[in-house]
Amino acid sequence: MDDDDATLNRAIFGDMGGEDVKRQTLSREELIERLTKMIQSYEGCENVRVVNVTRLDFPDKDGRNWSRSLVLDPAGVAPEVYSLAYGAIIGTAHDTWNLK
Repeated sequence: MDDDDATLNRAIFGDMGGEDVKRQTLSREELIERLTKMIQSYEGCENVRVVNVTRLDFPDKDGRNWSRSLVLDPAGVAPEVYSLAYGAIIGTAHDTWNLK
């Protein structure tokens, strides 16, 4: 069922999975690469890079095993700009991918 008020928008994934995405297990490098591509898709963030993600000691109650906090290289982009991109992607990414 389509929900116009839903906060989870899997269309952002494009050819990375779409509606059929389940929580995939990715290497640290793959996760960083995908997060970087997602952030860079936002205007003004073309040079922002994700530098690191932090593995949780124990998965949370929903099975997520990495922190929502990312280490970024903002490449001179103002926090007001890259924080909007971060906010737009982190929920969907966190619900979709896990670290190997």
